[in-house]
Amino acid sequence: MRKDEMTKGYGKWIKCPQFDAAVIPSFQWGTGQNEQHNPIADEGGLGMFMREFEVRGVKTATIDATALGVFDLYINGERVKNGDTYDELKPGWEDYKKHVLYYSYDISDYLSDGKNVVLAVTAPGWYAGRISFGSYPDAEICFMAGIHFEDKNGKTDIYTDEKWLSFKGGRIRKSDIWDGEYIDFNQKCCRYYSRVDTDRSDWRPAETKVYEIDITKQVGPSIQVRDFSVAPQSVTIYEGKKDNGTDFGEINVISESYIADAFTLKKGQAAVVDFGQNMVGWPVFDIAGAKDTSVMVRFGEMLNDSGEAARGNDNPKGSIYSINYRSAKAKLQCVLSDKPKMHVLPTFTFYGFRYIEITASDDIEISALSGAVVGSATKETGYMETSHKKVNKLISNILWGQRGNYLTVPTDCPQRDERLGWTGDTQIFCNTAAYNADVDGFFKKWLRDARDSQSPEGMYPDVIPSVRVVGFGGAAWADAGIVVPYVMLKMYNDTELVAEHFDSMEKYMGWLDSRGMEGPNPTYGDWLAYEPTDNRYIALAYYAYDAKMMAEMSDAIGKEDRAEHYGALYKEIKACFIERYCEGGDLKPDHRSQTAYLLALMTDMLDGEHKTAAVKALHDKIVNNGYKLSTGFVGAGILNKVLAENGECDLAYSLLLQTANPSWLYSVDQGATTIWERWNSYTIATGFGDVGMNSFNHYAYGAVQEWMYRYVAGIEADPEAYGFERVILQPTPDCRKPDEIPDGQEKITWVKAHYDSIHGRIVSNWSTEDGFVYETETPVPATLKLPVLTDGGTFTVNGVEHKFSEFDIENGRVIITLAPGKYEFIQKWQQKMK
Repeated sequence: MRKDEMTKGYGKWIKCPQFDAAVIPSFQWGTGQNEQHNPIADEGGLGMFMREFEVRGVKTATIDATALGVFDLYINGERVKNGDTYDELKPGWEDYKKHVLYYSYDISDYLSDGKNVVLAVTAPGWYAGRISFGSYPDAEICFMAGIHFEDKNGKTDIYTDEKWLSFKGGRIRKSDIWDGEYIDFNQKCCRYYSRVDTDRSDWRPAETKVYEIDITKQVGPSIQVRDFSVAPQSVTIYEGKKDNGTDFGEINVISESYIADAFTLKKGQAAVVDFGQNMVGWPVFDIAGAKDTSVMVRFGEMLNDSGEAARGNDNPKGSIYSINYRSAKAKLQCVLSDKPKMHVLPTFTFYGFRYIEITASDDIEISALSGAVVGSATKETGYMETSHKKVNKLISNILWGQRGNYLTVPTDCPQRDERLGWTGDTQIFCNTAAYNADVDGFFKKWLRDARDSQSPEGMYPDVIPSVRVVGFGGAAWADAGIVVPYVMLKMYNDTELVAEHFDSMEKYMGWLDSRGMEGPNPTYGDWLAYEPTDNRYIALAYYAYDAKMMAEMSDAIGKEDRAEHYGALYKEIKACFIERYCEGGDLKPDHRSQTAYLLALMTDMLDGEHKTAAVKALHDKIVNNGYKLSTGFVGAGILNKVLAENGECDLAYSLLLQTANPSWLYSVDQGATTIWERWNSYTIATGFGDVGMNSFNHYAYGAVQEWMYRYVAGIEADPEAYGFERVILQPTPDCRKPDEIPDGQEKITWVKAHYDSIHGRIVSNWSTEDGFVYETETPVPATLKLPVLTDGGTFTVNGVEHKFSEFDIENGRVIITLAPGKYEFIQKWQQKMK
C-alpha cells in the first residue's frame, strides 16, 4: 500500500478469509445466451467487516472508506447517508490496477455515548464480478477505512487492520453486476449485523492484503437513486401459453390492468409489468407470501412480438424478450420469510429494462411497485421541446439513454454482458451530454481513469477503464482522450482539467507521431454504417482533428510553443490527406461516402472551391439517397452539425424528420423509448435484429441533439470565450421551401429551449406560427445572429421598432450585440416566410 491521502499513513486492505480470489470464466461475446436462463446460485452471502469502538461526548466524527469491489456502510443499525440520500455502488468503477477513490461521510449523528459499531458490506462490483473479464489477477474483494473522531478524551484514528472482524453471510446471498441479486429474507439484514448487541461469536479476524495502488478522494458525482422514478403502466397476468401457429405460441392471458403497482399472483402464473420507459435501476416493491416461497424477477427491454423464431422471438408472444442480454442472467431472486410483508430493494447490481416478469413458487401479493432510476447524479441542465411530437420523443429518448448509461463511467449499454466504457460512443456523444447535464466532474473522474489505463506507448484504450479483452488505440475511439477534455474546455472553461490531462494527451500524440502519417489504429471504422468508409481514411482524419484540438487546448493553458507545434502538425497532416485522398478538386472515387465528406469538412481538409464542391457532393448524396443518412457511429455523430456549419441546415432538418430506415425517427416509429444500438434494432415489419449485438439502450446516435441545441435552438458558447462567458445566439428555424420538403414531412414551427450554463440560464425560444418571434434570456453578453425571414425591412425589440439596415447583416442574419437580460424580437409576415 502506498502512503496516501486517505489513511494519512500506511493503511491496510482487509479481506474476508471465507472468500477466495475471484475466478472469472472466459467467454466469447455474442454467445452464451442459454446461460441467462439459469438461476442465480445461493453462494452463502457477502463479505462483511465490523469494528467496535467507544466514544464519550463526541464532537466530530468522519469515516473515509473504499473497497476493491463495492461497499455500503452501516453504523449502530442505520445505513450511512450522504446528506439526504444514499450513495450506491461505491466507489464506482476505476482502473483498479492503478487507482481507487475513497468516499467521506460525517458520522457524528450516528454515534452514541458508549459502544458503537461500524459495519461495511462488500460485493464483487466491477472489480471481482464477471464484468471485470478477469482483468484484475487474483482479485479478492477488500475493504479499507479510516474512522476519525474527537470526543472528550481527544482525537482518535481507527484504521482497518487485523482488529476488524469479518463474516460471510447476510440476506444478500449473491450479487453480480451482470447476473443480478439473490435475496433470502430468512437471513439477517445488514442493519441487524451493525447493531451493538448482535452476537458475533462466529465472526473471524479479518486478513490483510497489500495492493500497490493509489487511493484518492472521490471526484465527480456519486451513483444515486435519482430524484425521479418510473411508475408501472400496466400489468398482464398469464398462465402458460397457447398455440397461435408459431414456433413459441403466445401467452395465455388471465387478466390485464393499467393499475400496475399492486396485484396478486397465483402459483403457476406470471406477471409482465410494463414501466413504459426503458430505464436503468431497480424495481422496488413490497411482497407478501408464504415462508420459503421462491420469487423470480426477469428483465427485458422488449416483449416477444409474435412467437416466430424467424422474427427473432425467443419465447411466446407477449413474454419477456431477453436473448439480447446474451450471457447476463440479469435476475432478481427472492426467498420469502414468515414476515407479513417484505421490502424488495436490490443493492449491489443494476438492471437495464422496460419490462419485468415475476413468477413465484406459491401465491404472492405485490404492492408499492415502482422503478427506481439509478445513475451518476449529474445535475440536468438542458431542456428542449418542439412543435413536432416525434422529435420530442426523440429528445426524451436521448435524455433517457444518457441517464441510463452515465453510471460511474459512460457505458455503451446498461443491460447485457458488456456495460463497458466504450470510448467511441463517449467522444461522439459528450457534447450533447454536456448540454443535457453538468458532466464536468463526471468526466474529470473518467479522464483519470483514461490516464490510469493508458498504455506505456501512449495509446488510450478502446474502453475506459480498460478490460482484458478489448484493445487500444482505435481511431475515433482512443481519440476520446483528446475530444473529451476539449469539449469540457468549450462547455465549462475547465482549463484546470486540460492542464491536469495535458501530459497524457502529449503522450498519446507522441504515439501517433511514432506511426508517421497513419493516425490511430484503423480498428472499428464507421461502426454499423450502411455505407462503408475506409478505416485508414477515418484514422488520418482523426489525427488531424486531434492536432487541431491540441493546438487550441495548448493555447488555452498558455503553452504557446505547443500550440505552434500542433498547428504545424495539423498542416502537415492536411497536406498528406490531400495528397492521399483528393484528386481533381474532389475526394477520390473510393472515398466519397457521406462519412468521408463529413470528416473532410469537419477537419477543414478542403479549402475554397474544393470545400464548396464537397458540400454540394454531400448534399447530392443525401438527396439522391432519398433524404436518408448512410452513416454509422462516426458519421452520424457529426452529420447535422457539419451540414449546419456549411449552410445546409434545411437539409439537416430533412434528415432529422426522416422516418424511413435509417433515421433518428425510425426507431421512434418502432416504439423506442431510448436510443438504440442499430438504426433497425427492431422493426415492426421484420422483428428483432442480430441477437449477438442488439442493445435497445445505446446513446451514441443521440449525438444529433448537439446540433439541435447549437443550431436549431441556437445556444452556443462564443469560441473566444469558453464556458459560455459570452454566448452566440443563432436560432435557425425550419425554412425549407415546399419543394425541399420530403414527402410526408411537416415543418417544425416552434422550439423552446434553455441551457443552465456555469454562468446561469440561457433561454432561446422561437416560433414561425405568427410571424417570426424570437425570445431569449442571457446572463452574460451575447452576440445574436437573428435570421431575416421577412421582406418588411423592420422588426421590433421588446416592442421598439428597428430597421434591419441599422445593423450589420451577414449570411442573411442581423448581427446584434446584447447585454445580459430578456429580449423579444418580432418579425411580422409581409407575404410569406422566406
